[in-house]
Amino acid sequence: MNYPSVKRISECLSVEKAIAKQIRGVMDGSIDPVTVGTKASQYVKDCFNRPDQHVVKLYAIDELHETYGVEGFDSVYGTADYCNAGDPYIPTVLYFPGESRFRIGCQGDYVKLSND
Repeated sequence: MNYPSVKRISECLSVEKAIAKQIRGVMDGSIDPVTVGTKASQYVKDCFNRPDQHVVKLYAIDELHETYGVEGFDSVYGTADYCNAGDPYIPTVLYFPGESRFRIGCQGDYVKLSND
């Protein structure tokens, strides 16, 4: 699977390289998301059944990137989950289950494409 590079994560999300490495590690599975802070582990505990792994990863990334929770939307590319950056045009981490792929981008750009 293809993942954004540490350099791209650092530059696009305006985070330090150490945080970008952790985000990349969560994405590629080399870091267990429930060991990163408390949001991912609490989310798993709150669910009756084990949630999809990509959502658990997004909760860990949400905590690392200091965003405002994990949400979803529909677009021409299918449904997507993302870390809410507070503004739809601030770059964030998105996950498209149909492609099984993490992306760095703006949620607003994908929604706008769907409405055009």
